[in-house]
This record gives sequence, C-alpha cells and structure tokens, in this order.
Amino acid sequence: MGRLANYVWRSDFFPRKLSFTREGRVVFVVAVGLGIAAVNTGNNLLYLVFGLSLALIVISGVLSETNLRGIRCDPMPEIRGTAAGTTLVVLRVRSVARRRPAYSLEAWPDVPGAAVVPARFLVLPPSGEAEGVVRLTFPRRGEFPVRGLVVATTFPFGFFRKALILPAPTRVLVHPRVHAVPGAEVPPGAPGEERGRPLPGAGGDFLGLRDFRPGDPPKWIAHRRSAGLDPPLVREFERLASPVIWVALSNIVPPGRDGDERLERAIEEAASLAVAAIRQGRRVGLVSLSGVVDPGAGEAQAMRLLDALATTPALEMNPPGVEGRLDEFLRRETGAEAVFVRP
Repeated sequence: MGRLANYVWRSDFFPRKLSFTREGRVVFVVAVGLGIAAVNTGNNLLYLVFGLSLALIVISGVLSETNLRGIRCDPMPEIRGTAAGTTLVVLRVRSVARRRPAYSLEAWPDVPGAAVVPARFLVLPPSGEAEGVVRLTFPRRGEFPVRGLVVATTFPFGFFRKALILPAPTRVLVHPRVHAVPGAEVPPGAPGEERGRPLPGAGGDFLGLRDFRPGDPPKWIAHRRSAGLDPPLVREFERLASPVIWVALSNIVPPGRDGDERLERAIEEAASLAVAAIRQGRRVGLVSLSGVVDPGAGEAQAMRLLDALATTPALEMNPPGVEGRLDEFLRRETGAEAVFVRP
C-alpha cells in the first residue's frame, strides 16, 4: 500500500493531486444527494440545483488548474534539524506567467514522518517571486528523505486542495537533542594545559627545518644553516593543542521494554557532552561501535559529531566482549581523556 501511495503521489501519470476540504465534502455530498433525489421525480428545480452544484465543481477545477500553471519553487538545500524541535525552512516560489497572478498558494517540502506548517502566499504577481517560512517538527533523530516540494492551492472556492509536486531530491538530517551539561561532567582541561603535537604549527617546541615560504616571520630564519642557500631555511615548531576528549558511545539497545528510549537518552547525553566540551575550546572525537569521528575543534567539528550521532544505528545484539573494542581503541590514544556513555 505504501508503494502504491508513493507512486500515485509522485507519478507523472497523476500530474495533479486533489483532496477535499471540509467545505468541499459538504458540496460533494449535497451534489450527490441532489442527483439521487432528482431521479424519476420530474422536478426541474432539483435538476437545476444539481446542475449548478456540478458546474461549481467543474469551474473550481478549471480555475485551480489555471492558478497552478507557471508556478515554480527553487530547490531546497540539505538542511539540519533537531529532534522534537521546530526547524525553519525558507522556500522561494516564482511565477513564470506573464499576465495572470496566482492566488492563495501554499508551499512545503514533502517529508514523510514530519509535522509541517506550510508557507502561505496570498497573492503572487505575474513574473514575480516571494519567500515564505515553513515550520517542520521531527519526532526523532535520523535521516528523513524529502520526496519533493509541494505547491498547493484552494483557489477559487475552497472546495478542493489541488497540489503540484516538484521534484527536489534531498534529505534532512535531524540531530539528537542537546541539553545543558554541568561543568563537572566534562573532563577538566584549562587553556593553559596545551600540549605539543607532532604537527607543524607555532608556539611549541622545535620540530625541524624547512624552506622559507611567503608569509613566514623573518625571525624564524635559521641564518647559520641558511648560509648560501636560496630559499633560506626556517625553524618549524610543534602545534599546541589541548588534550583530546573521546566520547565513547555504546550504541547497543539494552534489554527491556524501554531499551530504545534508554539508548536515545544515551545518544542525547553523548551529543550534549561533545558540544559542551567543544564550547570550552577542547578537541573532541567520537568513537562508537559503528564508527569513529576524528578529533577536532570548533563549530564545524560540533556539526560533524552531531551529523554522526544523527545516523548512529541502534544495534540489537550484544555479544560478549563487544565493548572491549572501545577500550582497546582508547588505549591506543595515548594522552587522551575518555568519557563513556552507556544506555
């Protein structure tokens, strides 16, 4: 049934999607009732009212189709949201019709499983464009496919809602919720505790010599070693960085009826700890039974971690010693600190 509904919704064989409004159901029921009542009665007034109701339905269909002709919607980029939160999406609707305006338009992305409040446009002038805000609410974290962009109208009488489907293959990544974390839960690490890393940088211990590059400070030139050399040699130093924090997540569904809920709370806790540590200026990495995100700092790293946690699968089996993989990985990361998160 789901495949059939998806085919009807997206197939070119059904170019327009039609649904009744509350008023439209009343008009349809009245029209059918009048048609049944007029059979073999010979009452011309019933036939007249029946014909008028059918004419209203036909006129409504013709005008709504004319209203949707020439409407375009700009593609929607890949967006990110938060579980149980409201995500705002800006959609731009354009009209390529040169003479007639469009009235009473609605636009929204078709995202299965999400609650949608569409963007509404009262009037769209000929060859004009307008922007509207769509509100999406997702019940859970994960990856939600966008089947297309929907442009609909109830013009002229509000009996039916006719929709035009525009292809827009993209997705929405929904991050787990992030809540405030007390400072005591994040491993301590002040800005004065930076350690040298065996990577080129500035401010650490001496690392080696290399050729001079445009932009290097002249005070770094090793004059004795550079005698007779072109370009001269400059001293290179280790890069300073704070100790790495690894967030170790055991993404196995625990036994019990509330196992899935407990795992989701653990994922939210891991996301909250990682974001709190990054906001303190720390370098944070993520290791789970499904993959590793290399350590990094800054808002870009926070986004990478949240993207990974949004698609972290819930593993159903818990073979003996499976969490030992996390311990083994962390033992190889010398000088790093770890925070274990379990359901």
